[in-house]
Amino acid sequence: MDAHRDRDNLLGPDDTAGRAVAATGLWIALIASLALVVVGLFGMVAGLTPAIWVSVVGVVLSLGTAVAMRARSG
Repeated sequence: MDAHRDRDNLLGPDDTAGRAVAATGLWIALIASLALVVVGLFGMVAGLTPAIWVSVVGVVLSLGTAVAMRARSG
């Protein structure tokens, strides 16, 4: 009924809480991705051959998260 009033943006243009939650989620994703890289590096040092794939996935996820953070900032 009132979809025309909010222009399909349910939280409105001044949704600071939504922006804060999204930014926090991206920071958590970046830290988790970097943790994958560190775990993969420790695995490679320990001689585990599949650990390189853990590091590669961590790098890819880190890059994707960094791009998303950059796109949100402006």
